[in-house]
Amino acid sequence: MTDTGKLISLLFYSGEPIKSGSIESNLGLDAKGLSELVNKANQSLASSGLFIIANEGELQLTVLSNYTEMIEEFYKVSPQGLSQPSLEVLSIIAYKQPISKGNIDEIRGVGSDQSIKNLLNKGLIKKSKHQLGPVYTTTTEFLKIAGIKSIKELHGPND
Repeated sequence: MTDTGKLISLLFYSGEPIKSGSIESNLGLDAKGLSELVNKANQSLASSGLFIIANEGELQLTVLSNYTEMIEEFYKVSPQGLSQPSLEVLSIIAYKQPISKGNIDEIRGVGSDQSIKNLLNKGLIKKSKHQLGPVYTTTTEFLKIAGIKSIKELHGPND
């Protein structure tokens, strides 16, 4: 495994920004070493349509802007179904909302970063600020797809 591969893998799996300090300590680098590694990784990613952005002490893997329109068109023309993990996360959010990512992960016993990202991209959930941190809730689009008028319809008469 190369450090470049490790960096790209960490950022790909997370789907969320990661603190630079966490990556530095994980890979045994200082700030200058991480900066050089990001540059090297971006050279490797140049032809893939991806790149790593560094912003306010965080790193994130993202798509080059000239690919955005193609991606949006693809998902309009070819709607993608939900994976089993995404369905699990959506169910948890629907029944427990508002709920934090930490609580979702705790219920599932595994990380939910990619599933949450996919659900956000599909407009089925939204992220809101709460006094205890960010939380997730379902959207009107979820209600339409679920064929219900209110989230209260998910709960039985004895709930």
